[in-house]
Order: sequence, then C-alpha cells, then structure tokens
Amino acid sequence: MTGQMLEVAHLLGGALLDFLWKGTLIGVGAAFLLRVLRHADPRSRYAVLCGALVLCALVPAVQVCQSWMSMAPAGGRIGNLDVRSANGSPWWPAPMDQDWLPWLAEAWLAGVAIMAARLAGGLFWVRHTVKSSWNWSDPHWDARLSRLMVRLELPRSVGFRITHDIPGPVTAGWWRPVVLVPAGLLSGMPPDLLEAVLAHELAHIRRFDYLVNLLQSVIEALLFFHPVVWWLSRRIRVERERIADDIAGRLIGSPRRLATALDRLSRLQASAPDPDWIAQPARGGDLADRIRRLVSPAPGTAPAPSGRSVAFSFAAAAILPGALGAWLFWSAVLAPPIPTAGHPVGDGPMPASIAAFIDRIGPANVLVVDETSGDRLIHRGEDAVVPIASLTKLMMAMVVLDARPDLEGPIRIERQDADATRGGTSQLPVGVQMPRQDLLRLALMSSDNRAAHALARSYPGGARAFERSMREKISALGLRDTTLADPTGISPNNRSTASEMGRIVAAAAGYPEITRDTTQVADTVIVDGAPLSYRNTNPLVGQQGWDILLSKTGFSDAAGRCLIMRVRTEGRELTMVLLNGHPNPA
Repeated sequence: MTGQMLEVAHLLGGALLDFLWKGTLIGVGAAFLLRVLRHADPRSRYAVLCGALVLCALVPAVQVCQSWMSMAPAGGRIGNLDVRSANGSPWWPAPMDQDWLPWLAEAWLAGVAIMAARLAGGLFWVRHTVKSSWNWSDPHWDARLSRLMVRLELPRSVGFRITHDIPGPVTAGWWRPVVLVPAGLLSGMPPDLLEAVLAHELAHIRRFDYLVNLLQSVIEALLFFHPVVWWLSRRIRVERERIADDIAGRLIGSPRRLATALDRLSRLQASAPDPDWIAQPARGGDLADRIRRLVSPAPGTAPAPSGRSVAFSFAAAAILPGALGAWLFWSAVLAPPIPTAGHPVGDGPMPASIAAFIDRIGPANVLVVDETSGDRLIHRGEDAVVPIASLTKLMMAMVVLDARPDLEGPIRIERQDADATRGGTSQLPVGVQMPRQDLLRLALMSSDNRAAHALARSYPGGARAFERSMREKISALGLRDTTLADPTGISPNNRSTASEMGRIVAAAAGYPEITRDTTQVADTVIVDGAPLSYRNTNPLVGQQGWDILLSKTGFSDAAGRCLIMRVRTEGRELTMVLLNGHPNPA
C-alpha cells in the first residue's frame, strides 16, 4: 500500500469508526421526531426518515473530505524553495495513531463489495424479469388504466407487462417505468380489486419511489455495518407503502376496496416470497398494519393532510439535514478565520519566503520572533492553550539530558514501551537494545514514540522520577499554561501555547545534542543485524535555501499540524511556532 493510499485508509477508517456514535445520535434524533409525529401524516415521517438516512451518508463523507483537505500535503514550491521531501512524498507525516484503521477500511471495502454484488443481483433480476415478460394488451384495461394515470397526472407513459416470475404486482424502473402483473392475478382477482392494487403501483411511479429505493439501497450498501441505517431504511419502506396506500385510496375513491384487494392478494400469494427489494411490491411492508389503516377511517376517502401538517412535516424533515448544513456553513463562512502570514499581526518585516511558507501551512496559532531584535514578526492566537502532539519530545529530551546520563549506556525496548505507545509510530521492535544517544536521536529526528517512552522509563529513578523532573522543568521555564501528560505526545492532554513553545525552543537551543539530532537529515541503525533507515520528519531539513538550526514536527487529530523551527535567514535568526495547522490547498 502506497503512502497516499495508507493515508486515505486511515482517514476512511477513522470516519467509519466515528460514524458508529454519530449514526447512533442520528438514529436517536430520528426516533424522537418520529415519536412527535406519530399521529401526523405518513409523509412527514417519511421526510424525517429520508433526511436522517441522507444525513447518515453525508456525515462520514463530509468528515473524510474535511480531513483530506486539512491533511493535504503542503507540497509544491514556495518561491524557489521545494517544500516536498526528497522522495516527493508529503512533508507532513501521515497519521499513524491507529495502525489498525487501514484494516478497518479494508474490511469495510470487502463488505461494500458483497453488498454491491447483492445490489447488482437485484438489478439483474429486475432486468431479466422485465425482458422475459410480455405486453398486457387489453383495450378495456388500457382505458381503465389510462384514466388512473390521467387523474394522477403522471408525466410519462407507463408500461404494463405480464409475467409468471412474481407473486404480486411490482413496479420496476423510473425513467421508463413498468408495472409487472402476475398472469395468475388476471383471472384470480376481481377487476375492481385488481384496479385498486394497480393504483397503488401507479402511486409509487408518481412519487419516483423506485429511484428513491435504489438510492436507499446504495446507502445501505455503503453503511451496511450500522444497525441504525437498516432501521431507518426499514421504516422508510413502511412509510412509503402507507403513502402509496393513501394516494391509491383517494384515487379509486375507496380505501376499503384497496384494503380488501391487499387482503385478497395476500391470501392468493400466502406462500410466495416477495420479489427483490429493488422493486416495489404491492404487498410490501407490514400488510396487517396497512389494511388496518385503510379500513379505520369512516367510509370515503382518506383525509388529505392539512396545511399545518404539511408545514410541520417539512420543518421536522429539515431539522437533521439543517443541523449539518448549519455546521458546514459555520465551518466554511462564519468560523473565525485561520490566521495566515497573508494577514499578519506583527512588529516587523517578514521574509517573503517565510511568510509564504506560513501561509501555506495555515496555522491557527502562530508566533514568529526575531531573536536578534526581539520583535514578534507574527503573533496570532499565541496565548491559546492547544494540544502540541510530538513537540512534547523537546521537553522530554531536555529533562533526560539534564540528568547527565551515560549516553553510551544501552537501553532495551520493552513490551511496556510498545503497550504505552500503542497507536503511535515506531519501527523499533520489542527486545532491541540500543545506546541511549541513538534512542534520543530517533525520538527527536524521526519522532519515534517507543524510543521516547524508553528514554523516560529508563530515567534515573524510573518513570515517577521522570514525571517529577518534567514538572520541575516546566516550573523552571515559567510555563504556566503547559501540561504534559506523557513523554511522547500521544496524549491529547499534552497542551501548551505558542508563546510558551517559543520559550521551550529557546531553552532547547542551548542543548547541542538537541540541535544536532533535530537537524540531522537521516540516519541508519542496525536492528537485529539488519539496517533500519530513518528520515527527519521535517524534510525541509537539509533542503537548499533553508538554514535550520533546530526543528521538531508534530501531528495528531487533536493537535493538527505542528511545527517549531529556529532558522537563519537574511542575517537573522527566527523562532517559528506553528500550531494547529491545516495546510491550504495549492
């Protein structure tokens, strides 16, 4: 699997996992609205259910699109500076927080393939049944059915065909709709009852129910794993049949006659299964409930919905999709703009290449300081407390080095290092033993999480002593808004501000080991007799045109893209802190 495919798999797997609870919330909202509308016209409940099902399809799709846009590589060129890595891959590391997410995406694809085959089989059945049928040519019935179609104001012609392959009448197709009638029904059902059943099928055609049902089946195939989707879909089919019954009852002027026809049809075909779900069978849904609804009103036509009922139906149906629309509108239009170098707040001139680079990254929290003059060239949201992901490793390295350990001393990667960093990135297998200085380099240069955890675990006095020293370091640097819950940055509770990260960069710049390791382009270590290659997570390191003195990247879903660098440009040293970045597309 290529890097881009792996990134897509992670995004897809994460969206599917999130939809488990989001879909449940949609189902709870739909159930509440159905409860409110339990005495309303079935069209209102149908609208709510269809809106909820469409929302189920939109939520994961929107999440994948938004994640992909926010994780778009900051690739391309900025002036004469190439911000892609040497091998052309995106310079920001792909999200690897859950290594099993690609497997989840693959399992989903396998399930979709099975459901797609099922759907294709249904469409093939419909096509085969239509092709094997023959025209129903009867002048008396032609006139009778034409009157029904005129009263329904059907905008297109409908074909009526006879077949031996189905137990009851069904509707197939939407562009050129066809009503398939069982041959045995022509002689086994009185004409007035047969007319009532066919009126029900024409109601389906008038409402384009075949097309809606087909789209509904596509959503079922894509979201087959969620029970709420199947519940919504089943309820949609129930309400669809009720609506068609009401239309047919008004059309023939006698809902009771339709109820009698459905009962007669059920008795004639009691042992035969309904045709494929793609088609619209006249005896679909809860037949006993349908008959009870048709015979319950007083003799005459079923009551048409009032204007108030229709208005409330549309209002109820708009609640769920409207909520999504409002959220998207807020995100795209009303939300506070992401500060970029194109609209800086600062005290001095900014080198054009740096400004363009920051604009490309789109950080929500940014601080750029000229270390020579002390000017803040850009500062926006610099005091907001946000997650910092793997930027944590700078603090970890300083605490470890402050203990003046034996950098040549060996450290073994233990099972607890793997367990504690599950969901993080590491190429180091459990059991490998390496010098402390090599682990420090891998933690800083390539953000290896097992290496970082092993360094903290092997701190003099153990993990508790490391945590205590970390708190003391935070206090010594005067960091009031910085909280570090773990040494790797996996925890979303590792939080700080751009201003305080600037102090951390200034402190880290005084450690030669940190400046050396964070600016090393690549390294190869021997693990179990085999070479293991690492690259700096910031491929700007070593790029022509970039004189980087210290660097560290970070990424997580909570933190977005994070980058801290100290660079030398135009005779000045700049400290750059970019937090919560969302790369702008080219």
